[in-house]
Amino acid sequence: MNLFLFLILLLQILSMLFIVVISAIGIYFFFNSQFLSNPPPVPSSGKIKTKIIDDVASVLAKRKKQVVMDLGSGWGTLLLPLARKFPNHRFIGIEYGFIPCLVSKFRARKMKNITFYRQNFFNSNISKADIIFLFLWTRMMPKISKKCQSEAKEGTLLYVNRFPIPDMKAKREVSLGCKYDTYYIYEVQKRHLNKKTLSAKK
Repeated sequence: MNLFLFLILLLQILSMLFIVVISAIGIYFFFNSQFLSNPPPVPSSGKIKTKIIDDVASVLAKRKKQVVMDLGSGWGTLLLPLARKFPNHRFIGIEYGFIPCLVSKFRARKMKNITFYRQNFFNSNISKADIIFLFLWTRMMPKISKKCQSEAKEGTLLYVNRFPIPDMKAKREVSLGCKYDTYYIYEVQKRHLNKKTLSAKK
């Protein structure tokens, strides 16, 4: 009987600890996201992650010394495999969450071509990026679109997971069967005024 009561008490304690841990994780993600202004680190699904990595790998294989950035890099699951495969390219992860960024830094501790920074990606310098990963929320896309179009250089490729950019036309759309397993590829294009247009405005 004493053993039975002990097991019941132990089960109750473990249940309480589980609730506390889950609550702590929920609170962490809520406050870590700056009251929803930064998304929590949600990893891409296995199928689409593999497809994006293969897609970008085919681009990197044809180019030299590219800079690849992940705005909201989470646990580093997109950048790390590419950094291992392409040591001559540069990889930069921007993640606001303290724990995901710390884990990413630890996983990349022996790699010289990849760096993770803990910061708000809206304040990050993206002007040197050749390829940018984005896996954000729908309501954040207009703001990130404005940043990319004004700060990224001509020809920068944007790999956007799941949530398309509303005011840009995708260069290519890749679907693996449903809207949740879809990503979009955009190319930043600057609009330059020619001399005749400038003369007409004077």
